[in-house]
Amino acid sequence: MSAPHISDSGDAAVIDVGSNSVRLVVYQIDGRAMTPTLNEKVMAGLGRNLARTGSLSPEGVASAIKALKRFAALLEAKGVRSVFPVATAAVREAHDGVAFAERVLAETGLVLRVLSGADEARLSALGVSAGAPDAEGVVGDLGGSSLELIAIGAGEDLGETFQLGPLALARGEFDYDRVSAEVARCLKQSSVLKARMNDFYAVGGAWRAIGRIDIALRNHPLGVLHHHEMTRAEVLKVVDVVRKQSKRSLEKLEEAAAKRAETLPYAAVVLEQVMLAGRFERVVLSAFGLREGVLLERMGPEVLKIDPLIAAAEALAGRWSRARGFGPALEAWIEPMFARAEPVFPGKRYRLLRGAAARLADVGGPLHPDQRLEVMFDLVLRAPLAAISHAERAFLAAAIHHRYTKSQPRHANGYVRLLSEERQAAAAALGAALRLGADLSGRNESLLGAFKIGVEGDALVLRYGAGAAHLVTDTVLRRLDHAAAALGLSAQTKVC
Repeated sequence: MSAPHISDSGDAAVIDVGSNSVRLVVYQIDGRAMTPTLNEKVMAGLGRNLARTGSLSPEGVASAIKALKRFAALLEAKGVRSVFPVATAAVREAHDGVAFAERVLAETGLVLRVLSGADEARLSALGVSAGAPDAEGVVGDLGGSSLELIAIGAGEDLGETFQLGPLALARGEFDYDRVSAEVARCLKQSSVLKARMNDFYAVGGAWRAIGRIDIALRNHPLGVLHHHEMTRAEVLKVVDVVRKQSKRSLEKLEEAAAKRAETLPYAAVVLEQVMLAGRFERVVLSAFGLREGVLLERMGPEVLKIDPLIAAAEALAGRWSRARGFGPALEAWIEPMFARAEPVFPGKRYRLLRGAAARLADVGGPLHPDQRLEVMFDLVLRAPLAAISHAERAFLAAAIHHRYTKSQPRHANGYVRLLSEERQAAAAALGAALRLGADLSGRNESLLGAFKIGVEGDALVLRYGAGAAHLVTDTVLRRLDHAAAALGLSAQTKVC
């Protein structure tokens, strides 16, 4: 059922047999964009008592086999042929891990690839890079039995693995002092943490649950886990809250924490000690990790040259819009409008965001105008986009909102908290530019090509030939006036 490579389009699946859970994720592949379309998890607990017995949990084995049979049946029914089953620490470390893999093959037809600790760290870092290509720091992937650490963005590193998963640390009642001392002692052996980098990229279900608790505690305006950021002080605060809660209190604090209530205090202590040992200033949660790394290593070099944000925007637009060619054409057309614009995001990010916005400019076309504004704002704000921070999500959502209206988004409170006034104004200007290009051309790239626009002196000038004059309606002129005003310019038209 498995295949060595994945194509640029179609479905691919990763089965992740971990120490705590067994998960199937089916992705729709569009170039380098990986959009989950099916996500199932069973908390099998394969690694429960592994530290004490050296063997897989018999109940966990039974639960995992049952789950894997279901996953194989689902994949067969869906016709998914690119299937990549991997197993991590529990199967790797257990005396009966090989026997378990043989049983999986015999009963499900799935060939488990048992990852070494170094491979697990490398693939997790590769997955993080899929969601944050400019990431620099240390990636930590906390599973049920082990913690993998590897540097990212700073050259090659073999990675490290430590038996610091919650299932490995849990012995009797939770004892903060004992667990802290044990984790701190173990992490002193880490070479990766001695590099003293600013950012720590956290991967794993337990740390994502802690992130959700942080979002709730801070009333953060965007409940998207990917690229949720916590300062050093915020991490230490949420860890202190989690470790002091009873199981019942944790379940009340955050719904998703209920399934991990027993292991969450251990995960919190590991995060705390990693922060202290590495002296990190910031934690960035990554929804991308091992599974995405498994897929990314099977993609061709030409596909990997595409920026992941652009790829994700094109994939989203392709599912909503018939005209995939209009987005890139609109991006090129509006660029001269921003030749003098002050960059509101560093480096190449501002231009990349304009490119993503252009590709999403036609997504709302099929929606009813009465619902379009709210639906589009929420869709872009929470879409499965890669390589984008929370502030950038808010900027992109606001730009698409302004592509349809001059008014501010109704989600004013969260919007203002995520964006400065300068970025709000820049989003409004970008939206006005998108609206002009879309309404002028009827969202058609060939008609858009009949017009040129650019900044000349203090004016935004729209140029076109006499043969295209009938396309310049009163509505188009109003759109031009609004776009020029948003950019601090006057508006002019010139017939060439």
